[in-house]
Amino acid sequence: MPSPPITLAVVVPTRGDHRRLRVTLACLAAQTDAPPHEVIVVDDNESDGRAALAGILADARDRLPLRSVPGPGRGRAAVRNAGADAAEAAWVVFLDADVVVGPRFLRAYADAARPGVFLHGRMRELPTAERLLTALEEARPAEIQRITAELTVAPADARSRDPLRRTMANALERAVEAMDAGTLPDVAGWLGFVGANSAVQKEAWRSVGGFDEGFGRDWGCEDIEFGVRLHTAGLRRVLVPEAYGIHLSHARPGRWHQHGRNMERLALLHPLPAVRALTALLGPDGTPERYVTAVRAEAARTRPTGTR
Repeated sequence: MPSPPITLAVVVPTRGDHRRLRVTLACLAAQTDAPPHEVIVVDDNESDGRAALAGILADARDRLPLRSVPGPGRGRAAVRNAGADAAEAAWVVFLDADVVVGPRFLRAYADAARPGVFLHGRMRELPTAERLLTALEEARPAEIQRITAELTVAPADARSRDPLRRTMANALERAVEAMDAGTLPDVAGWLGFVGANSAVQKEAWRSVGGFDEGFGRDWGCEDIEFGVRLHTAGLRRVLVPEAYGIHLSHARPGRWHQHGRNMERLALLHPLPAVRALTALLGPDGTPERYVTAVRAEAARTRPTGTR
């Protein structure tokens, strides 16, 4: 009897920290009621990191429909494109290799998938990720799955008394959730394609030209820019809270300098008020409320004379 067609392809780019990847793959191996799917790990490591990766992938293949493809070594946009291009499924889920997901992550995406939309799973940051990783370093996959399922099925917010479980929403997540709920004006309908945890039809990825590889190896904005083009092509953002992901936070040297360069490039590509104002959201002191105010001010500043 032939196998059912693959519904979802999960693209997981990896470069460097294999401890986090091991946890992410363990979570994907613990999915319940999952549709037919494949997991594509895009290996963008330097040669000295591939031996350790090979061991993790060999272990994960016993529990996952997993294959790996080589990364092009040209940055995050190019790595995601390589994974999407290799996908055999109608829908592609982009998941970073440092994100913990719950057991119904894939089912939530499959249930939300429909034409004309792009999907974003709810995200939180875990500032104490190093403590969790240390605790899981010698753990077997079943133990990793038990602990991470507790984090995702009963997520704890900043009020939690247990530092290991204390999560937080960054400014972008707070903005997307508030716009979705209607508690803030939706001034940027394209905001929400976050490469760490989002999904789109492969045909839509292809039709808009994929991620813009011109962002190179700098960190940030290549996923947001992709969302702008999806929205311009007529796709609508849909938030999928049940496709919940927890980012295992880590230091990123040069983060704000790189992000600033990419935001400048994004604004040149798409000189929209909501793009020009992004520093009020994605800068070190950004907030959703400050962003909405900045978008309105930018729109008023660039409005042609004599219009209201």
